[in-house]
Amino acid sequence: MERILTILVCLPFIYLSTNLNRNPVERNNNGNGYFINYVSNDLKDLNCAKCHASQGLKKKLHATENKGCVNCHRMNPTDHPEKVAKGLFLTKKIPSLCFVCHDSVRKFLDTVRFIHRAVNEKKQCMNCHSPHSSDEENLLTGEKKELCLSCHDKEVELNGKRTKNIRLLLSGKVIHKPLKDGCTDCHDPHASSTKNLLIKHFPVDKYVPAKRESYALCWKCHNSDLMDLSETTTTTNFRNGAQNLHHVHLSGTRGRSCVICHDAHASNNKFLIVDKVPFTKWSFMMNFEPTVDGGSCSPGCHGFTPYKR
Repeated sequence: MERILTILVCLPFIYLSTNLNRNPVERNNNGNGYFINYVSNDLKDLNCAKCHASQGLKKKLHATENKGCVNCHRMNPTDHPEKVAKGLFLTKKIPSLCFVCHDSVRKFLDTVRFIHRAVNEKKQCMNCHSPHSSDEENLLTGEKKELCLSCHDKEVELNGKRTKNIRLLLSGKVIHKPLKDGCTDCHDPHASSTKNLLIKHFPVDKYVPAKRESYALCWKCHNSDLMDLSETTTTTNFRNGAQNLHHVHLSGTRGRSCVICHDAHASNNKFLIVDKVPFTKWSFMMNFEPTVDGGSCSPGCHGFTPYKR
């Protein structure tokens, strides 16, 4: 019995003597269980790149990479790397970890109504961004437009609203010019105070009063004279002589939204004209026919109507 008591008394001293030469550590808990955080200056000697070199091979490095892996990772040296991923932890959960540096994004998300599903689902920030390195701007995991289409290659339904298959739409002959460079000329990839993640206001309803601010998104590229001027020979080719037919359709307290006649993404018709015009639960064929100096349509809201510049 005395021998056992002697061993028990000596155990703490034996442990200390065998660990005197190890790096000093502190124990923390971030919800993933305890891990050891090295607090000495020997972090650089861990040489993470010996096993993880591929994480930093792309052209653009995450800024934190220049400061070292420990800005985001902690490890338990008794488990890692011998037991591969076991013993390797993030210092915080995603997206809280990202917000340590990207606090402006957190503040923005807190102030807007509509959040992109990709921000909150599955891998969250890492659905679109690489945490280590990338060949793309903003550390995107793929080319900007292709990254969007990796999800928007099918109809997506959320809260009863159905988003079209954008990849299928883009197989049309005529592509809206902003889409040639990607989706972010019109959509915010994170969040927006405007429906459909638009970066500026565009009416939700099909019929709205003719106010310039209602179509703020369109005026990023198009001249607002399309709506304001009743007559012009220069602002638009959609005119009958000098009569501005955009003004005819947009003006008044029940002006027609652009998307009644135009598809915002792509179309098989010139000028992004749609095939069908929606009307409550029904739709009518547009029957648009362009000519050298004008065109015609007979969509159901009015009969056959030609125009000539």
